[in-house]
Amino acid sequence: MIALLLWTGVNAFPAPMQADDAARPAGIVGFDQVVEFARRTAAKPYASSPELPAGLKDMTYDLYKMISFDVKKPIWLNHKRPVWLETFHRGYVHQDRVSLNLIAEGKENHIPFTKDLFEYRQDARKLKIDGDLGFAGMRLVGTFPEYPERQEFVAFLGSSYFRARDAENVYGSSTRGLAIDIGLPKTEEFPIFREFWIVKPQPDDPDVTIYALLDSPSVAGAYHFVLTPGIQQTSLEVRATLFFRKAVEKVGFAPLTSMWMWGDGLAGPKGDPRPEVHDSDGLLMHAGDQWNWRAVSRQEYPSVVRMPYTDIRGFGVIQRDRNVDHYRDSEAMYHRRPSVWIEPQGNWGAGALELLELDAPHEGIDNIAVWWVPERVDQSGAPVNLQYRVSFFSGDPPGHNLGKAAAFRVLRHAPDSMNVEVDFAGTALAELPPDTELTVEVASVRAAVTSATCKKNDGGSWTANLAVQPTREGPIELRATVKSHGQALTETWSYLCPLNVPPVSIPPWRLKEMEGKVKE
Repeated sequence: MIALLLWTGVNAFPAPMQADDAARPAGIVGFDQVVEFARRTAAKPYASSPELPAGLKDMTYDLYKMISFDVKKPIWLNHKRPVWLETFHRGYVHQDRVSLNLIAEGKENHIPFTKDLFEYRQDARKLKIDGDLGFAGMRLVGTFPEYPERQEFVAFLGSSYFRARDAENVYGSSTRGLAIDIGLPKTEEFPIFREFWIVKPQPDDPDVTIYALLDSPSVAGAYHFVLTPGIQQTSLEVRATLFFRKAVEKVGFAPLTSMWMWGDGLAGPKGDPRPEVHDSDGLLMHAGDQWNWRAVSRQEYPSVVRMPYTDIRGFGVIQRDRNVDHYRDSEAMYHRRPSVWIEPQGNWGAGALELLELDAPHEGIDNIAVWWVPERVDQSGAPVNLQYRVSFFSGDPPGHNLGKAAAFRVLRHAPDSMNVEVDFAGTALAELPPDTELTVEVASVRAAVTSATCKKNDGGSWTANLAVQPTREGPIELRATVKSHGQALTETWSYLCPLNVPPVSIPPWRLKEMEGKVKE
């Protein structure tokens, strides 16, 4: 049960009507009004957020860290199962103004910016902050009876980014409302959530409803989120209605972002004791009755791989490896990063998943992205409707019962010779006798697979061993599925294998953090 009460320490007012805000319906209390707001917004020229004062606009990351929400002043509070609202301050890279509103008892109430909501420490106390700056974003925070400590459920911060977590995990990969012209040799357009409305739920309602207005030079949209926080899974039901101002080259639905520095297929830099550093170790795709696993990596150049589907049922960035000893990082806790899984509601039709893999100087930068590109999108200005569920949980999604790629290794012997070993694990595989004859169905690009064998290990997993000979310059595309009499026993594993080992180094801030104990 979640019951939310307005905290009396924060005054809420009717949403203000700006002189140039004729598109805004008065008294927004429902999603249909947000849709109308988006339609009217798309009919007007795009307007950027008001510029921040220089002290906030040009501030450093270290100074921005000196500003935080005062946790003693939650905007919502409930005493049986607490869930409350906290906000983010504008400044540093968070330049866009975001407006926040509460909907309770059939009325819209604006949350004005006030310095009293925040703590300013050290040099941040010297900042000159006047007027209603608005916010950079917001988060819903709370506790569960089983987990009484304060924890965040979901956060919306930066462009149209948002991320969530269940009680057993920490924050990791993120998702976005929409991607425009992503993965192209041109500047990407980042739509932003300009305004939010958080609806006060009924006393017995386990969910929280959030409306949002998305805006960018090319599109405006209305978003409807239903957040269901949980111990082992937190999910958001998402509905969106989009109105395009103008045609764009590419639209990306349900975009996800993640981070991968090193792990399977690429060892870490000398001196860093952590065997793996990543938010997710692969992209999982479910289409029809097929499950496909794409192990992610980093290339020395921007790599975009396109995977067409006509019947996509689910996709997501998965943190499959949950073994704490494979990360050895008690601060980042990569073994507790959630998987993020998208389930389209209704038929999305034909289209393609695109995977972007980038090089990155350090683990603080997301370098993995995936999104769905529909084959056709009406960009005439007529409403475009989209619906899906995004879930955050540990490991793989339910319903995936085939053998899974648990780990893999790339053994480079010479420029023209390598072996790739893929470990597949699963209950059905473990029950097979060691002398079972299994076949490995393979496919490759820019290489020849001269042999493919499969052998059972002592722990019950099976290892597919591929002997690979590169035939052309460039990374090698590999694919493997373990079968018995033509029947797939495993998901299909695929990987873009660099021909040469990409360079990996420890960033200077990490060296400083390790107190000079590591030598390059």
